[in-house]
Amino acid sequence: EAKPEEANPTGLKIQISSAHGIRSADLIGNKSDVYVEVEIEGKSDSKVTTAVVAGTTSKKEGAGKNDKNSIDVELKFVGELKGYVAGDKILFTVKDKDFLMSDDSLGKATVTEGG
Repeated sequence: EAKPEEANPTGLKIQISSAHGIRSADLIGNKSDVYVEVEIEGKSDSKVTTAVVAGTTSKKEGAGKNDKNSIDVELKFVGELKGYVAGDKILFTVKDKDFLMSDDSLGKATVTEGG
């Protein structure tokens, strides 16, 4: 769950509470070391990043026998996107931290004001 909280002339406060339904990206252990990068499209210097949170796959309560296991993590992140102006697109990228290879992208979303 992520939401822009408020706009102001110097930036936009971002709060990311959690991420749900994430796939396991690690080869061993059915887990992902999840973090989220948030930035204003076209303004790479605005990027903020959550801490890495280890998550392990589990079957959700009420899931059918053919449903895949997934990962839920609590991120509890608050940050500010510097240079935000009304109408900017905000890019959220969920990633798996890999310590020996490049990080895996687990999903992306774009949010615009009012949308």
